[in-house]
Amino acid sequence: MPRKPDPTLKPAIIEKVTEHLHDTKLEAVSVRSLGRVLGTSAYPIVYHFGSRESLIDAVVDHLERDVDVLVLDPEADEDALGAWLIAVFGGLHHRERLLAARLAFELGAVETLDGRDRERLVHRGHLAALTAWCSAHGYPVPAAAEAAADAVRAARGAQWAFLVDPDETDVDAALRTVADRLVTGARCAVG
Repeated sequence: MPRKPDPTLKPAIIEKVTEHLHDTKLEAVSVRSLGRVLGTSAYPIVYHFGSRESLIDAVVDHLERDVDVLVLDPEADEDALGAWLIAVFGGLHHRERLLAARLAFELGAVETLDGRDRERLVHRGHLAALTAWCSAHGYPVPAAAEAAADAVRAARGAQWAFLVDPDETDVDAALRTVADRLVTGARCAVG
């Protein structure tokens, strides 16, 4: 009779792999190398996750667990907009938020090569949330989508700047500027 899986093993694997990824490029990660990190064979990884990609997805889900539940109310005021932008794109001085941003860039850069669309769907969700906010605050329809796209590009640009030059980049301040620009645009649109 086969053994029952240990329900504590899967979260423990995710935690250990998350810790490992703080100092490891995704391209250097394989099921075997992760098995070595865990002090075991590749079997528990394959058994619990099926593949390297599924394990990496589980790590990203773990890192984004608090961000994924955040919703931007289209009627939100300027302060709530800034807080949402910082919660979703900022906070990179925290190790897990920094790793989540780095993985978003690493995975997003190559996901279309293997037919995946996780990061694209996340990106489109951000665009939709900001477009709805802009529309609710008076932007005309085409301008709302354009302003939202500009805001997401600016937010991702601030993240990238922090990844490559953390000592010279204040992501949260840049995100507050993005919020200010959206609010200013809304005021101009309304008249």
